[in-house]
Amino acid sequence: MLPIVLASKSPRRKELLNKICDQFTIDVPKNPEIIDNKWPLKSISKHLATQKALEIYQKHPDSLIIGADTIVLIDKQILGKPKDEEDAKRMISLLSGKTHLVITGVCIIKENYLKKFSCTSKVTFKELTEQEINLYCQLKTIYDKAGAYAIQGEAKKFITKIKGDYNNIVGLPIYKLKKYLKYPRSSNYHMIN
Repeated sequence: MLPIVLASKSPRRKELLNKICDQFTIDVPKNPEIIDNKWPLKSISKHLATQKALEIYQKHPDSLIIGADTIVLIDKQILGKPKDEEDAKRMISLLSGKTHLVITGVCIIKENYLKKFSCTSKVTFKELTEQEINLYCQLKTIYDKAGAYAIQGEAKKFITKIKGDYNNIVGLPIYKLKKYLKYPRSSNYHMIN
């Protein structure tokens, strides 16, 4: 069995992968994420996950590589990680009282074969007051999260409804990933070159 390398610095992804893999190492991608404006919004996370996985595959060609990327999508806008407190307030205000999509793209590379897929969950926030938004956006822990929130963190009190895979919202759809890891040479895989 090939060694597994997770191409991510996210502690949440590491924790989730631990639930389905006994042993793996982590190698963090260093290249900047490049988004092509021609990509459909719902496929951006798959493309970014693939960029991460391909970068790490160059360093570990004899390993199975897992790359992942999570985006928050609302009103045809992608919410990445907030730049500062004002940006976080803008994002949380956009999410307030609405349902948004959380899309995690995953790319698996093994022996020059590649598989990418995504998982989508829906999350609904309650209507938030300005005071709730301001207090929340003072938290230092929100700045490395897409959409300025983590479902398992302080923002869970804002959430009124979830539809779909909870782990996907945290950052890695492990049940779907496990299926593809189990059948790594299925017809769903494509050669890289």
